[in-house]
Amino acid sequence: MHIQLKKEMDIGLHLPETYDKFKLNCEKSKKNLIKILNEIKMQSKSIVGYAATSKSTTIINYCGITNEHIDYICDTTPIKQNKFSPGAHIPVKPYEEFQNNYPDYALLFGYNHFKEIMAKEQKFMDQGGKWITYVPEVKIL
Repeated sequence: MHIQLKKEMDIGLHLPETYDKFKLNCEKSKKNLIKILNEIKMQSKSIVGYAATSKSTTIINYCGITNEHIDYICDTTPIKQNKFSPGAHIPVKPYEEFQNNYPDYALLFGYNHFKEIMAKEQKFMDQGGKWITYVPEVKIL
């Protein structure tokens, strides 16, 4: 048997229940993320998306996140700035907007750069800013 095929069989990728479990986990994560965003907004706190990534587009549209949940998305890439997120039309603003007026919370869309972002954004955290993450689970840091 091919090595990769064996690895896939070992973790159950050939079983329908593997995908059913994945679906349930996605739905649970979606529900938890929206619940946290709604709770924070009910407290009149500000939330900004951090990094206008392709992953952010998927999460925003899958979860039904709107500009009622997050005020804008900041990004360092000039070509993305002063545009809107696909589907939800959330404004994408320059990173300097984030730096010059820290929100209460930042929703970390660039989760694959977690360590670098945490090191870069120490001032945000020192001033009381909190992170909302959803990978590997939904939580507030």
